[in-house]
Amino acid sequence: MSDSVALYYHIPFCKRKCIYCAFYSVPWATEEVKDAYLFALLKQTASFPEPREITSVYFGGGTPNLFGPRRLDKLLSEISKRFHLTEDCEISMELNPGISCFEDLHAYHMAGVNRLSIGMQSSDDDTLTLLGRNHTFLDTVNCMNDARKEGYGNISLDLMFALPGMDCGKFEKTLSDALNLEPEHISAYSLQLEEGTPLLMAKHNYIFPDEDEEEREYQLLCSRTGGAGYRHYEISSFARNDHVSRHNMHYWQCRDYIGFGPAAHSYWNGKRFSNKADIKEYIKEPLISNDYDSAERLSEEEMIEEQIMLGLRTDEGVKASLLSKKKVSILMEKGYLFLNDNRVRITERGWRVSNSIIGFLLA
Repeated sequence: MSDSVALYYHIPFCKRKCIYCAFYSVPWATEEVKDAYLFALLKQTASFPEPREITSVYFGGGTPNLFGPRRLDKLLSEISKRFHLTEDCEISMELNPGISCFEDLHAYHMAGVNRLSIGMQSSDDDTLTLLGRNHTFLDTVNCMNDARKEGYGNISLDLMFALPGMDCGKFEKTLSDALNLEPEHISAYSLQLEEGTPLLMAKHNYIFPDEDEEEREYQLLCSRTGGAGYRHYEISSFARNDHVSRHNMHYWQCRDYIGFGPAAHSYWNGKRFSNKADIKEYIKEPLISNDYDSAERLSEEEMIEEQIMLGLRTDEGVKASLLSKKKVSILMEKGYLFLNDNRVRITERGWRVSNSIIGFLLA
């Protein structure tokens, strides 16, 4: 299992781009473009030599459910032919609840998808409109109910906090509404102002919460999910009944993963590399769209730094032997780290300042 590989497929299509989104996406693509993109993905999939077991396949976006069941079924069939998927392989798909329907959910399930990640973001419809989302909270409820009727037993909800005009009261309502839907997993992210997004360019039109308010909302998130039986296993991730995201843990544990599609990243054979963020070039020649040949293999020192940087994002932490005892002691006295079974972990208090903690340990 430790030598297994995860696969990521970027499905960049969306109806319109949300004002905060910096991910590579292609709004309003034609069906012809989607068919050409499927052919390119099939071509790259068929060409990749990877004999190790695949324990996770993740379809992210964009809005993967705009790709349609027919194309996803063809892609999963090719993946099953070319790779050795374990019997319990986690096959995840991100879903926009505003464009899902029961028939499609059934078709995705029959194709092999066994985990859904639904982009709820908020239960406040005015906030969803402000963010440019094309769904309501009722759409999320209906999507969740349809998924349960179809038999999905592993569902994650994506939430956002520190949003314009939001306070702890509004966020607590979103949390309560999300927990009432009883997902197996919750991912929650604070809003970030990303370069090139409409939100950043028009930031003077919005009132954003200050750091203290953001901290209060994060602490509320941690306490409410913990009280509901969710394990806080990664800075932004909460799971109950051991439903951690196998795919994301591949990233945090520095294990190999392969990205397919424009802008997809990979860590494979000791190299980190990525595909160019250009769907036209990818469709034209998917086999030469990445920078693998020019990427340098990570040195042993770089690999250790990555183990520290990524491992401390999780409740598994890192081996104490990888860190300076003096620096660990300083941070333990401040209440940011704790030591258990010869592993150093960040405390709940330290999660919010993890970047500073990791930077101090690596300096």
